[in-house]
Amino acid sequence: MSELNILLIDDDVDFADAAAMSLRSLGHNITVTHNWLSVMLKLKDGNFDAIVADIQTPTGNGLTAMGFLSQDPKISQIPKVFVSGLNDPETIQSCQSLNAMYLHKSATVFNELCATITYIAAQRELALA
Repeated sequence: MSELNILLIDDDVDFADAAAMSLRSLGHNITVTHNWLSVMLKLKDGNFDAIVADIQTPTGNGLTAMGFLSQDPKISQIPKVFVSGLNDPETIQSCQSLNAMYLHKSATVFNELCATITYIAAQRELALA
């Protein structure tokens, strides 16, 4: 499996640290930010293969922010995974409209996140082959 450069956005420091640790255990490089205000700088300076983001943060709605950022063709091509405690049909539909995957924050979220990122890495390898 190829190593991915992943941008992780979550205002919950403990959750972000645990998610980053889980993804690093798979060999990926993780850049963590805790607010949407710094995301634009990170995206400008970095070359990311995937974005994992929370939806509700004190600095803004992740769906709205990602919709805005995805107007940039480079960013729109990056696979996105939203991880949220919200589990309503409207939220899930909003994720799908952004061509993003959705994971519910639950007891199994770290296993699901690792499986999802493994899938994204495999798809990337196929595309590069």
